[in-house]
Amino acid sequence: MKKNLAIMFTVALMFAACGQKKKEAPDFIRPVKTAIVESSTEINKDFSGIVEAVEYVKLAFRVNGQIIDFPVIEGQKVKKGQLIAAIDPRDIALQYAADKSAYETAAAQLERNKRLLERQAVSVQDYEISVANYQKAKSAFELSTNNMNDTRLLAPFDGSIEKRIAENYQRVNAGEGIVQLVNTNKLRIKFTIPDAYIYLLSAKDQKFMVEFDTYKGQVFNAVLEEYLDMSADGTGIPVSIVIDDPAFEKIKYDVKPGFTCSIHFSANVGSFIEESMTVVPLSAIFCESEGSQLYVWILNGNKVERRKVNVLTPTGNSSAYVTHGLKPGEKVVVAGVYQIVEGETVKELN
Repeated sequence: MKKNLAIMFTVALMFAACGQKKKEAPDFIRPVKTAIVESSTEINKDFSGIVEAVEYVKLAFRVNGQIIDFPVIEGQKVKKGQLIAAIDPRDIALQYAADKSAYETAAAQLERNKRLLERQAVSVQDYEISVANYQKAKSAFELSTNNMNDTRLLAPFDGSIEKRIAENYQRVNAGEGIVQLVNTNKLRIKFTIPDAYIYLLSAKDQKFMVEFDTYKGQVFNAVLEEYLDMSADGTGIPVSIVIDDPAFEKIKYDVKPGFTCSIHFSANVGSFIEESMTVVPLSAIFCESEGSQLYVWILNGNKVERRKVNVLTPTGNSSAYVTHGLKPGEKVVVAGVYQIVEGETVKELN
């Protein structure tokens, strides 16, 4: 009896359920964040660089001797013509005195023979011998004069002593380095760019902005000095630029070789592409799980449409340049691109 009552109750519930109207859940409309496609032919890149001296030299004496005066220290600024070091001149001075005396004697003898030759009191052969002796003595005297002058090592230009290689009272040979002198008024900045970006260095309207790590917040204009058109070891293209900004005062900004800096580079690459490029946020670009084709979601009314795009390169500021597939003014989805499906109804967020 109880079993029959249970079956009857179950059947009644099923009929009751069938008699009720089913409430359908409303369709989910995905909210999406969008951005407007913009037209642009300017590329921006950021690099790290290091300061190097344009003019530097390892100074050395041209004669042998013992250093007896070495007044400069590392890091010291020197002026052109300032004494860097001096060697003991005594031995050279003795040779200088002997060569000077021989030169004066030969000059006097040549003058006498010249007068005698005019009166035919000396043979032409004797006169020619005196001329040869004079030339020989003159050469020796000039060499001794140069050697005397070379006992004092002078700065060839304004700069700073980067390194002392020798010490005072040390005996040095001719050509042996004494100090490393750098011209801190002429500096270049060296950095490396990837091989794929070499075309940017021949683009129009190039701009280099430099910010030294020591002087954060101070940005200076720079110009391209030179670059290699190939990478010798596959590590990138070496590039050098120089500061060209009246605001860069050496007295105020004491930048030295070895300082590091950030370089912001921008260039117009319109001449390298077939049509005007467009720029979109990097977050708008996606690819399928397999393959390398890139896509974006285009907002078409209240639905999304997947479109193929060709991306040239990131701009360096979270955006990408697209050469084909987009038109200025179109809207692309910039968030949650991997959760969207083709033709899905969406709601644009303001």
